[in-house]
Order: sequence, then structure tokens, then C-alpha cells
Amino acid sequence: MSSHATPADPAAAEVGEPRSAAEHYAAAESLFAQARAIYPDLSSRAYHQNEYKRCLDWARMHLRLAEVATAGAGLVFAHRSLLANPDVRLQDTYVGAETQQWNEYFKTKHDATRKSA
Repeated sequence: MSSHATPADPAAAEVGEPRSAAEHYAAAESLFAQARAIYPDLSSRAYHQNEYKRCLDWARMHLRLAEVATAGAGLVFAHRSLLANPDVRLQDTYVGAETQQWNEYFKTKHDATRKSA
């Protein structure tokens, strides 16, 4: 794999550990700060350019994951609000299956008995 597809410190990457949207935003902020620190020294050297691009690519990925987690939480909240309202008739739609997947994700994220690898 190229340096653009892997984190700089593989030991620091918690593979398989779910992160919250806030954790993804914090990771993106940290990577943007690294990119800002590299930018003044950005030269024609391929290493600096690759490291700068890697930081921006990973920051973009973390922002997208944070947006997805936020959208999933919004979908679950909206679906639960509709289910709680007796005046609204919901047909058996795909959104129920989708919210079930998000509920399972959030349950594993906040399960205090879950052990880390």
C-alpha cells in the first residue's frame, strides 16, 4: 500500500475500534494541524509533498466518517420520533432496517462491557 492509504503510526491506529463523530472530527483537526505545520516547509521533495497529501486525505476521510455517523444518528432520532407519535402511520419501510443497523452500531459503541482487542 502507498503511504496515502496507511496512517503514519500503525500502532496508534485502533483498528476495529468504532469512533464517535466527535473523535473523527478531532482526528481530522489533528491531521489538518499537521498539514499546516508541513506547509511552510513544503518543497519539491517528494517526501514532504506525499506527507502533506496523506494528512489532507486522512483528514478528509475522518470528516466524511463524522458526517456519516452524524447523519445516522439523525436518522435514528427521526425514526424514533415518528414511531413514538401515534398519529403517524409508518408502513414497513427500508428505513426501519437502516435504523436497526445504526442502533446496533451505537449500542456496540457505548457498550461498557465490550473489551478492546
